[in-house]
Amino acid sequence: MKINLSQLIAGKVNSINVDFYYTLDNNEIFESYDIVKVSPLHFFGNIYTKNEVYYVELDFTGDIIFKCNRCLEEFARKIDGHLYTSIITNKENETDENLFLQGDMIDLSSFIEEAITLSLPMKVLCNDKCKGLCSICGENLNVKKCNCNKEKIDPRLEKLKNFFSNNEEV
Repeated sequence: MKINLSQLIAGKVNSINVDFYYTLDNNEIFESYDIVKVSPLHFFGNIYTKNEVYYVELDFTGDIIFKCNRCLEEFARKIDGHLYTSIITNKENETDENLFLQGDMIDLSSFIEEAITLSLPMKVLCNDKCKGLCSICGENLNVKKCNCNKEKIDPRLEKLKNFFSNNEEV
C-alpha cells in the first residue's frame, strides 16, 4: 500500500487522514495460520509530523475465516490491531522499526502484513472448549462422542496387563 506524503512533506498540512482497505494475499501467512479466507481489512488513522519526524498511526479491523487447529472446522473471527511506526529522512538512522522516506511515496505493505501477523492468535481454536478429533476414528468430538477404546498400553509392557488377574498373592 503506497501513500503519497507530498502535502505533508511540503508543510501544507500537519497530518494526513488515512482510510483504506487492504487485501491480504500472502500465502505464507495463510498456510502458517490455517487461514481459509480473508475479507479486505479496514485500515484507518493518521500520518503526522512532529519535530521533523513523520509518524504512522493506524488501527485496523476485519474478518478472517480460519480452520480450527483441533477439529479442522472452519470458523470466522474478527481481528483488530494497531500499527505504529516512524518515517525517517536520514538513511543512517534506519532500523527495522521505522521506514526510510525516499521521494514523496511511502510503501506500508511490509509493516501492514507484520501488524496483521502480530494480531493473529498463536493457536487458532474455534472456541476454548474445542474437544478436537478422535485420534483413533477421526470423529469430531464437538459434534458426536465416539466409542473408541482410548486405553493405550505400551506394547513393551502389554504382557504385564494380566499379571495380577489370577488373584494370586505374590
